Amino acid sequence: MNIFVTILLVLLVLGILIFVHELGHFIAARLVGATVFEFALGYGPRILSKEYKGTIYSIRLLPLGGFVKILGDGDPGKDDEETLKEKDSEGNLKNKSKWAQIFVMLAGVTMNILLAIICYFIVLGFSNWKVVISYDFENFNPIGAEITRERETDVPYEVLEGSLAQESDIPEEGYIMSINGHIVEYVENVSELIGDGSTAEILACDMDENCNTYTVEVGDDGKIGIAIGVNYLVYLDYSDHKLTAGFSHLINNIRLIGSVFGTLFREAKETGDYSTLSQSVSGPVGIFFLVDYFKSLGWVPFISLVADLSLSLAIMNILPIPALDGGRVLIVAIEGILKKDLDPKVEAIIINASFILLMVFVVFVMVKDIVNIDELKSLFE
Repeated sequence: MNIFVTILLVLLVLGILIFVHELGHFIAARLVGATVFEFALGYGPRILSKEYKGTIYSIRLLPLGGFVKILGDGDPGKDDEETLKEKDSEGNLKNKSKWAQIFVMLAGVTMNILLAIICYFIVLGFSNWKVVISYDFENFNPIGAEITRERETDVPYEVLEGSLAQESDIPEEGYIMSINGHIVEYVENVSELIGDGSTAEILACDMDENCNTYTVEVGDDGKIGIAIGVNYLVYLDYSDHKLTAGFSHLINNIRLIGSVFGTLFREAKETGDYSTLSQSVSGPVGIFFLVDYFKSLGWVPFISLVADLSLSLAIMNILPIPALDGGRVLIVAIEGILKKDLDPKVEAIIINASFILLMVFVVFVMVKDIVNIDELKSLFE
């Protein structure tokens, strides 16, 4: 039953993201006066369809995408195109200005970005305008926000094997409350408070919350031989920028994602090991586990997931691949520079070939996820 619910949620989330994306293309096409043959959710054979005012609205068998078939955009079908070239040449997108064509092609990405911004506003509004980020980004310089930290626990520690701390009676693991009579607020205070004395008086509690003061010898290097952990959370805080919080968070997210992938690329290039980088790319199987995990966290984190997926869809679609929106914009831009349109047949071949390659890549990613399914599961346990 749990798997069935997750599958339904995955289909719902993908359906919303695809619907919003294609709705952008549809509205933009109508605004510039282009003829729309079909508004479809999914690929493959039609399951349900309804024609209204010359446009077919359909749901197709494979729920992993969608499309809006516009006259003059790609290959809408020879019969339809030839008929409308004579009777409705104004409806041909190719007859519109290059700016109008780009407007239509970028409308889907724009709608996904807008959906992400709205979702981020909702999530931040219900999260006291703060969101937790990794400790690695404590020095990140955000737009429209501040980096803040919030103390969560006393400083956790673990005694190292063969260390000076192990020679004392201090518990092997626990929490440090104070050192030499001074309360330890944050992890960086530990080394400061130990100082350069010969011993340190440490008030520590074990994992059962039994607390005592222990005298620990300090080495010449100013260390006592313990591994200490972080005792605070790092936040992106939008409290002073609420009106722009959704937009700012989207920009900050893109910058953080870019930073992470930049680091992965550099490490992969230096080591020659691209396995970690490849594992960062996932498809429908990965989305299944994401949705399965987030559905148990409550509706606010789930809305955050929808926002992140919508942003990811927008980023993917802006890539300069002919079958995607970014590639179509590139083609139109080149046509504008050369002041000459590509031959429709050549354009169709380029788009269809890149679409096939894209589907092959999607299948490859799905197979990779299935092969590594145990590793994927472990990420969400």
